[in-house]
Amino acid sequence: MFKRFISTKPPPFHKQGGSTVRIQSPEHKLKSTRAKESPFVQELVLTGRPNWEKAPPQLKQRYKGIFLVLLSVPIIFITSFEMYQRLEGQSTKKIQQGEKLPTGENRDFDEMEKYKVEKESVMYKLFGKDFFLDGFTSKTMKVDKNEKGK
Repeated sequence: MFKRFISTKPPPFHKQGGSTVRIQSPEHKLKSTRAKESPFVQELVLTGRPNWEKAPPQLKQRYKGIFLVLLSVPIIFITSFEMYQRLEGQSTKKIQQGEKLPTGENRDFDEMEKYKVEKESVMYKLFGKDFFLDGFTSKTMKVDKNEKGK
């Protein structure tokens, strides 16, 4: 009845009789001493500053990778914190309240102009209505007739 579940062969991902201990060859030790003799390392030891023109491409690539990871950590933290505050309703998105005329005077927008400016923004086009707008909410924004048809 359950013969199809019983297997006599071991799974293919298990190694039979393989050692988990790796033996280092003397060639590996020679490569590490060669790195100390490279012009990049010698100049780094003498001056204390890296000359990236003399660096091997593997080192440049590794440095760029570490730099990008360290650069992305604060960016991810800040955006996550802001998104969390927006979802909790503690932070509101500011909308454009008016415009500056060429004469230097400020002209305030009425509610319809504020709605029009918000609707034409890139963020509105990408993500739709924002639930936590400063001034009016998505509940007060009327649904257009052409949006109902979609």
